[in-house]
Amino acid sequence: MPQDEPIPLFPNGGEPHPEAAVAPGYLTNHAARLFNRHVDARLRGHNLSLALIGPLLLVSWKGPMLQRDLVTFSSIKQPAMVALLDKLQAAGLIQRSPSQTDKRAALIELTEQGKDAAVLARRTLLDANSEAMAGFTELEAEQFSSFLGRFSSNLTAASDKLYQK
Repeated sequence: MPQDEPIPLFPNGGEPHPEAAVAPGYLTNHAARLFNRHVDARLRGHNLSLALIGPLLLVSWKGPMLQRDLVTFSSIKQPAMVALLDKLQAAGLIQRSPSQTDKRAALIELTEQGKDAAVLARRTLLDANSEAMAGFTELEAEQFSSFLGRFSSNLTAASDKLYQK
């Protein structure tokens, strides 16, 4: 494709409804799906996925934590978190041990292999973000992030109002 031509929004030839093509909600959802697919493709060769790296990165950032705290700090519900942790443990990336203060609670820690996987996951996300922002100036990238943050905050506030009724 010549440098002057715009990159098509839908490279496979599909076209959204004209209203959807300019709707921020549609565009952010579409971009999120593309980003997630791209990251998953990069992680697949390492037997990882976007779903699996969430808990790895959280424990890498916060340090060993209780399983219930992982649920609290993430957007993942308890049953799904248990399934993810089971997979991570089977892969040798985390270890569970009884909490010293509450024997019913499990403390989640990264293994050495898990620490390496977290480094790889972080690098993969940084690279994918960099690729997604190709062609943006530094100012545009800052503005874009600021706009998305405000967009998310507005949706959070609107959702909170709905749930308070």
